[in-house]
Parts: sequence; structure tokens; C-alpha cells
Amino acid sequence: MVTSYYAHTAKKSDGTSVGIEDWQKLAKHLRNVAEIARQAAEPLGLADEAELAGLLHDLGKYSQRFQQRLK
Repeated sequence: MVTSYYAHTAKKSDGTSVGIEDWQKLAKHLRNVAEIARQAAEPLGLADEAELAGLLHDLGKYSQRFQQRLK
């Protein structure tokens, strides 16, 4: 069973992969995207909706199948 969920793998500037310890955790990624979306949508009066969309946009990555694909 997966105990940590990741958003994506990472690569160094030379294109080589970094170790799993440097991959971005999915929860952190979702919070980051939600905050950026909120800020961008604030002038439109849609901050709450954009934040929710940011939190949900990669929800499918919370699956064993996707996590195995990353690894």
C-alpha cells in the first residue's frame, strides 16, 4: 500500500531523474495550485471556485495505479 502520494516525478537540469525523496508530494502540489488559482481569480470574484478547482484538479492521482506508474 502507498503511504506517500506524489504529484509527479522530478528531473535535474541535465534531464536525469532525481530520487523519490525529491518528488513533490501530491497534497503540497494541490495546495500550491489552489493558492495560485485563488490569487489569479480574485479580480474576477471567483477566488473560492478557483481554489476548489485547484484542490481537485489532480484528485485522480490519489490512486495506487497512478502512483505505481510514477515509480
